[in-house]
Amino acid sequence: MRDRESNARSRELGVELRKLRQRTGCSALEFARIVGWSNSKVSRIETGLRGITDVDVVRYAVYCRATPGEVDDLVSRCREAEVPGLWLSRRLSTLVFHESSASSSVSYGPLVVPELLQTERYARALVSREAGDERDIGGLIEARMSRQEVLGRRQFTFFVHEQALRFPVGDGRLMNEQMLKLLLLAEHPWIGVRVVPLAAGVGGALGSEFELLRFDGARPLIHLGHCGVSLFVEDASLVAAYQEHVVAIADVALDRGQSREALAAVAAEFDVSENPLDAQAAEGKPQ
Repeated sequence: MRDRESNARSRELGVELRKLRQRTGCSALEFARIVGWSNSKVSRIETGLRGITDVDVVRYAVYCRATPGEVDDLVSRCREAEVPGLWLSRRLSTLVFHESSASSSVSYGPLVVPELLQTERYARALVSREAGDERDIGGLIEARMSRQEVLGRRQFTFFVHEQALRFPVGDGRLMNEQMLKLLLLAEHPWIGVRVVPLAAGVGGALGSEFELLRFDGARPLIHLGHCGVSLFVEDASLVAAYQEHVVAIADVALDRGQSREALAAVAAEFDVSENPLDAQAAEGKPQ
């Protein structure tokens, strides 16, 4: 197959193939000799710059002694990589890969705090509504907390609507804890937390939650998630619309300093120690 501009799915497939090859202990040059390909072909497949047929994927995987399950997964990824524009995925690994490889990102949270900023208790309160089994809940929480390890490694901007800050998830203590985490993260030079105020009115009604991921040397990508299913959008015209959306959000959002003040004010409102009735309820005392 001919070389091409890399897309998000071909890069993801390439990384999975490289991991498989490295597991064998072979260098790219050694592997190319064993398979009968050029070193350039192996390199460009693993960087997503060259297309690969599902037959060659199977050949690649067999030489790497992959399991049948791994082969099926790689073939599925290969077929997805040929479909342009947008695609759905239930693989959390897909989201983790793109979040980890992005050079910067911009997120918008209109109803709840974005997942990368959530405390464990806040996340649990939300996830418990989606998954009934405690083992499933525990796995989802662990995965969400692990995703947050990328924070501080690159530039992040989070636009969070004030209604998301005030939307009650759990009790006041939980919400206070979540606001304090936002305040702490907002102090990091690479993490911008900007509040879209209720005072913006309809001017702040800017659609649903999304994440704009930017990459060095590759096209940007939009991630939309709901109930464990991710929609990834790479179509240039659709991505451009979201980029314009980011400009509109930035125009009505508070700056970083004003946002920290707003976060502190909301945190104080949820501080049960500042509210005698809430404090008594938290301690189990009669009111």
